[in-house]
Amino acid sequence: MDFTTALFSILTIHLMASISPGPDFVVVSQKTLLHGRRAGIFCGIGVCVGLLVHIGYSVAGLTTALAHSEHISQWIGFFGGSYLVFLGYKSIKGSFTKHETIVMSESSKPASRSAFWSGLVVNIFNPKAAIYFISLFSIIISPTMSTAKLLCVVISIIAVQMAWYLTFIFLVTIPVVKVKFDSKVHLVDRSLGMFMVLMGLYMTASYTLM
Repeated sequence: MDFTTALFSILTIHLMASISPGPDFVVVSQKTLLHGRRAGIFCGIGVCVGLLVHIGYSVAGLTTALAHSEHISQWIGFFGGSYLVFLGYKSIKGSFTKHETIVMSESSKPASRSAFWSGLVVNIFNPKAAIYFISLFSIIISPTMSTAKLLCVVISIIAVQMAWYLTFIFLVTIPVVKVKFDSKVHLVDRSLGMFMVLMGLYMTASYTLM
């Protein structure tokens, strides 16, 4: 398989993975709908920084060590799941806050900073990302691959991820669409919070019982 075909293949796979409702997408959605466009973008940036961490150790071969270290995988999975449960709890609790309070905090710097760290932590402490990236890179990476091509792959993956987030964020924050979400912001926030709690419990249970 030539480089261009392989690159197109992994970018298509990664776009499908980005669109699917996993922990990263749920957190970005929750931050966008609760705190607005700025927070959603910062959360997406946090996720992308986390992707760089996963890509870094995948390329360096540390994923092999993770695969053979059951305890490390268990602790990472347990922490990541627990953090998702915590975020879900905060989301559900926050859904009972008065709507006026939520609107006032929409563009605040603390909300953006918190959104960035939420995206980063949720992504980094997802042990399945290690397996995902080593599988993804196995399609294209070879010992003879040049640094320029490797950088092209990494930049393309991050660009696809962020492009999807920006598309989603801008669509759901269009005034007409946002009005509909705002009228049911508490219901949306509770639903996303419950989804995060369930995913977090699933992650902690899966890696605790390993």
